[in-house]
Amino acid sequence: MERNVALDYLKLFLSFMIVGLHGHFLSDYSLIGYYLTVNGIFRVAVPSFLIINGFYFFSVIKRNRFCGWLKRVLILYLFWMVFYAYFWLFVPDLYQVGIIKTVVVNMVLGYFHLWYLSGMIIAGVLLFWLRKYSAFILIMCSLTLFLIGVALQYLFEYHQLDSLIIDSAINRHFLHRNALLFSFPFFCMGYLIRKYDLHNKVSVNLVWMITVLGVMLLFIESYLNYAFLGVNSDFDNYLSLILIVPFLFIAIIKLNVIGHSKKVALYSSAIYFIHAAILYALKKYTVVGSTKLTMLCILLSTIAAYFIIAVNRRIHLIL
Repeated sequence: MERNVALDYLKLFLSFMIVGLHGHFLSDYSLIGYYLTVNGIFRVAVPSFLIINGFYFFSVIKRNRFCGWLKRVLILYLFWMVFYAYFWLFVPDLYQVGIIKTVVVNMVLGYFHLWYLSGMIIAGVLLFWLRKYSAFILIMCSLTLFLIGVALQYLFEYHQLDSLIIDSAINRHFLHRNALLFSFPFFCMGYLIRKYDLHNKVSVNLVWMITVLGVMLLFIESYLNYAFLGVNSDFDNYLSLILIVPFLFIAIIKLNVIGHSKKVALYSSAIYFIHAAILYALKKYTVVGSTKLTMLCILLSTIAAYFIIAVNRRIHLIL
């Protein structure tokens, strides 16, 4: 079966970005370099994954396979939540009210990087309910929700909402980086691109021009935040993402690199899911700088991915 493997290689590169983000790439060499990557260009990774999944979600709806899709992603989510249970379940301390709250939040929102799956599941359910509405309504809903998320992110980071009670980083991030304000807008964009064949209706030159413009705007936006807030600020919802992410996605589609194997796509998924465990082990048992840590994590995650893919051939639950 033919497939556009350009998207598979994009997903692999995005998974490397995620590792770099969590490994604090370049923080031991250059603070501005660290910020412009980890809190800059690497932030295209998760929304790009969402657009890609939204793009293929159109086929799920068209072929009336929503229940099968939902069952598959729920099993995927449950498997990896169980795999990472050691990090979030806190069994010995469950009698404490604060610990119980944290466990419940993790179960619903997803531990660490697994929030992406939780958000995608909810976004898919919402889009399934809204699928019969016009493109105009879906676009306006997506843009409105996205802009609310961006506004909340900036208001919190610039300390304009300090009066609100936010007792943990999980709660703070959840207020703007959630299924409604972050996952749904990008997931819906991917769905609409496929439904209305938008990737075939724009020229290559225009797509790349807007993609480059989006990259420039993202660097400017992240640099301004670095200049005003310093290196400790943490951004997910950048305004420029609404421009760069969909056009980067279309640009890669237009490369139209045809292949037959989905192995690269499987590697990208396996690296994404396993890297957090490997990163934890490396931090615990090695003493290396953040940049070397990132590169070592990518190498070991890729090796681990080989074995995860082999296991997945037998049980078909983990990728």
